[in-house]
Amino acid sequence: MYSELMPVELATGMLANKAYQARNAHLRRDEVRLELQRVGPFASESEWYGFLTGLMKRGPSGGLEALSDSSKPAELFRKICRGGVVGFEEIWKEVRPRLEEYMEKFQSEWVPISDQVLSRLSILAKSPWTVDRIPIHFVDCLYGGFGWNHCIGFAAFPDQQVQKKFLAHELSELIIPRRIVGDALRRASLNSEIAHTIVDMLAYFSVRGFLERPVFPNPEKKGIKPNPNYYPAVAELYPFFERYAADPSIYKDFKEVVQDLIPSLKERTEVGS
Repeated sequence: MYSELMPVELATGMLANKAYQARNAHLRRDEVRLELQRVGPFASESEWYGFLTGLMKRGPSGGLEALSDSSKPAELFRKICRGGVVGFEEIWKEVRPRLEEYMEKFQSEWVPISDQVLSRLSILAKSPWTVDRIPIHFVDCLYGGFGWNHCIGFAAFPDQQVQKKFLAHELSELIIPRRIVGDALRRASLNSEIAHTIVDMLAYFSVRGFLERPVFPNPEKKGIKPNPNYYPAVAELYPFFERYAADPSIYKDFKEVVQDLIPSLKERTEVGS
């Protein structure tokens, strides 16, 4: 509700849920806004992600991890909650039954395929999962979702097939060797946003076989196949990852995967320019 006071990347992206803001505009309070302006709780996008995932996890004492320290965000959040002016209870009373019903339906779709999708992601990313459990939360106020610090938060999409792809994408964010990808793109002077395309490609080819197939002549649902209007270099990378997904054994590690795709990306970029 106070997204305009958050880091700009969040205000214009993850927190730009206009419908949510309009629905709950009556709960905005000047005193809360002024306190947020005074404290300026989040200096960066990553700091916000760290705090939010801390609200999704319990510490050893049973309390929320994010509120267990003396940081500025923790102190501010505790103060706001003690004031009882932010409308959390009012929002939760309306949202909880809907999210719980949605979660139950989604679990019936996801649980039977989860182990296979996780295994497929691990094979394609050439990386083992390093945790036994990944907390997943449906967050009504978000416009999209995120995977951070072995935790996932995302909005509930009306279409369960799209939601499965969405979850696969966030899981891909957690397992992909980002440093390998980022370093290679930087050395090649390529668009750093291509890293997001690679994440989505791994997600798509990990979950595609477990989604409902479109019935001819209907196209695949929007939000499932990597979208060239949202991700850069989809046309160049799709055939590469389609070939790779058919036989992941052709590469011994993910560094080899990236080394092989970079030259073709540079070549096509130079031809296009």
